[in-house]
Amino acid sequence: MGEQSFRVQRHSSAPPSAIYALLADVPGWPRWAPAGAKAAYAREGSPDIGGVGAIRRMGGYGLSVDEEILEARPPHYQRYTILRGAPVKNYCGEVHLEPAGGGTALLWTVRFTSTVPGLGPVLRIALGFLIGLVVKAMIKAAENDLRARHTQPEIPSE
Repeated sequence: MGEQSFRVQRHSSAPPSAIYALLADVPGWPRWAPAGAKAAYAREGSPDIGGVGAIRRMGGYGLSVDEEILEARPPHYQRYTILRGAPVKNYCGEVHLEPAGGGTALLWTVRFTSTVPGLGPVLRIALGFLIGLVVKAMIKAAENDLRARHTQPEIPSE
């Protein structure tokens, strides 16, 4: 039951603030996340709704997982753990968003230990795939939002 870990790295043309805004807007996740995703805050955090202590409840496809935000430094960093809903312990997820090349270098790392003997490598692959899909969708949404803001027609002032 050794520790498992993985990382997802991507680059986006959107700034860190745009990506972090999507990450923190948990009720808005179904707008951009992979099909079937559901998300809401089960408890608000401090100093804002998505801050430290917030519990986000995610689900879809008959699953429900509660995650607690342990550290939040908008728009560059978030650390969270899984409280319930997955056969893991000592779960630590970290999202790093750094300015790079006119956009953002995104690094999402995860480490955990499976509570079911032999299941760790399978969970690592499955969670890595799922978080990879989430990251891809989040970046696409942030870049689409950015393009939409830059293509809005100017409204002449009177």
